[in-house]
Amino acid sequence: MLGRKKKNELEVKEIERYEKKGFFMNYGKMAHKRFGFLVNSRLKNFEELHAPLRKGDIPLNLGAYVSAMILTTIIVGIVSFLVSIIVVPLFLGDFINSIVSPERPVDFTFNLTLIFLITILTAVSTFLIFWIYPSFKAGERSRKINLALTNAVNTMATIAGTGVPPAVIFWSLVEFRRYGEVSRESEKILNDIENFGLDLVQALQRAANRSPSPLFSELLWKMIATIRTGGNLREYLYLEGNRLMEIERMKTEAAIETIGLIAEAYVTALVVGPVFVIIMTTIMGIMGTSMSQVNLINNLVVYFGLPIGYALFIIAIDQVAPKR
Repeated sequence: MLGRKKKNELEVKEIERYEKKGFFMNYGKMAHKRFGFLVNSRLKNFEELHAPLRKGDIPLNLGAYVSAMILTTIIVGIVSFLVSIIVVPLFLGDFINSIVSPERPVDFTFNLTLIFLITILTAVSTFLIFWIYPSFKAGERSRKINLALTNAVNTMATIAGTGVPPAVIFWSLVEFRRYGEVSRESEKILNDIENFGLDLVQALQRAANRSPSPLFSELLWKMIATIRTGGNLREYLYLEGNRLMEIERMKTEAAIETIGLIAEAYVTALVVGPVFVIIMTTIMGIMGTSMSQVNLINNLVVYFGLPIGYALFIIAIDQVAPKR
């Protein structure tokens, strides 16, 4: 009994250790060898990354990913420091000073402060990018799954109508390869069945738990219930396909309305707004405000405000716009 339990535990660990070969995986392993002794005892502080790593299909366990995050942060910080030592005295210090305080000459203290500030910001940004990347990757996979799910479910309903076993439905999705991440998730389900000896219900449960898409997880859980109760799988998939098409239609309508609001905000903030600021700063200059302050406001708007605003609107439209 004890031996069987230990064997089952080993099988579960083997199932959970889903790996793909590549540079990122090798880099993570190398980093874990270097920093594993520091990371392993502090993994509880990074536990919230575990689920996004699985849902994002990132081929590293938590310890290896955290080690890669720390190593990359250190490397980027060192490189940023060395580059800043060269770039800041040459031209970057003068450029930043002309924006912040043009009346004050550049000195050693200013350059040194700027070097350390750039180094710290670069290192912290690298750490934060690694922190949010699994969630971003999981969200991206969720979006791709949702985009392909409606057509995939309709295909599944058609195949189920032929009376084939449910596992063959997922095998067909893998063979088609035109459903992107849905085919990828189907391949994992078949891998659990064929290579790890799980039955269909167990494989579907694991797939539902690791899927980044709530819609796909819901589909799998309902398929499990239908299979267990002996229901009509074809009828369920047909109804689910119709429901997903209705959800997609509603999302498209909502996205169109949101894009309209974003367009109005764009005109107000990035077309009318800068003109208003320039007019106001000109009036302030005429009324006796220091020209250095006027130039500072204009430079901040032109060099920082507008580029950041454009980037934010591009990201917002990309996230909201319906994709096909």
